[in-house]
Amino acid sequence: MKILLTIALSAACGAAAALPAAATEQVYRPVSPTFGGNPLNGTFLLSTAQAQGYGAKSGQNSPDLSGLNQALSNLGNAGTVATPTIIINGTSIPTNP
Repeated sequence: MKILLTIALSAACGAAAALPAAATEQVYRPVSPTFGGNPLNGTFLLSTAQAQGYGAKSGQNSPDLSGLNQALSNLGNAGTVATPTIIINGTSIPTNP
């Protein structure tokens, strides 16, 4: 009985290996209507986003931006501003002469 089962299984595997592989082209279809998806998905996506809330970095859990605000306020007080340059073949050429 085991020999018969082994022969049948071998024949099935051999037949499956002889068949050509069938594959289809994968096509990207956007979900969001903003990127060309179905306009009927808009309501679902909006309700899902609203259900998620504003995220962990909102309200009292927001990041401390005091250092950023200070850096931005000091940006105009820098004194000397570097002039952007272009380097061609080792020669530095200022963009604003």
